[in-house]
Amino acid sequence: MALVHADLPRDVVIVQGDDAAQFLHSQLAQDIASVPVGGSVHSLLLAPTGHVVALVRVVRHVDTVFTLDVEQGFGEKVIARLQRFVLRAKVTMRPSDWVVRAFRGEGAADAVGRSAGSAVAWWGGSECVDVVARAEDLPVAGERVSVAVIDAMRADAHWPAMGSDIEEGDVPATTGVLRAAVSFTKGCYPGQELVERMDSRNSSAPVVLRAVRAGEGTDGCTVTSRGDAWLLVRAPRGSDVGTALSGGS
Repeated sequence: MALVHADLPRDVVIVQGDDAAQFLHSQLAQDIASVPVGGSVHSLLLAPTGHVVALVRVVRHVDTVFTLDVEQGFGEKVIARLQRFVLRAKVTMRPSDWVVRAFRGEGAADAVGRSAGSAVAWWGGSECVDVVARAEDLPVAGERVSVAVIDAMRADAHWPAMGSDIEEGDVPATTGVLRAAVSFTKGCYPGQELVERMDSRNSSAPVVLRAVRAGEGTDGCTVTSRGDAWLLVRAPRGSDVGTALSGGS
């Protein structure tokens, strides 16, 4: 596929301070302490009850400065949840006007190169790269396309979006992204008990996200995202419609 790019409608929260890494590690479901400068990772942010607040992406720009980007409208909710646990930690967080630019297609990784703020997109892969940065620092490469084009690619890659596929208050097992957004070895974080209990008991969620080939039946399910080749649906417990989410088609 030819290289294309688009600026995504996402909220970008800047988290910084001497304790930023330790604080985020203690609050997010993913292992943040091991993310190197220039690295990125997806993570669930959970309420203390274990229910989903947001699916975020964390980028470590320098040792003490991180961004958390999430679908538009969820940035303030992320800040409100994190601020509940700041206590005496040396960390601040604020909304920003930084931009998330998506590059998709052949040569995406080469086009982005060593751009500051480079971030893994969806399940990863060299033809899918995002850059989270100030507008003036963003690289430009390939044809500019609409956000709808990128969103269709997201659905075809079996990656869910917060606010459409994943709903605030879902249990983590609904999301289908535990292997990409949760660490089962990092230690304690708010909401961990529900994640670990359902995983250890192999419990299924009341609703689970699944991928269905376009044209196949979706009986009993709610279609939440549409790609060119795949649909994402919210399926009730026990449904055998489609397949579990995974790293693309």
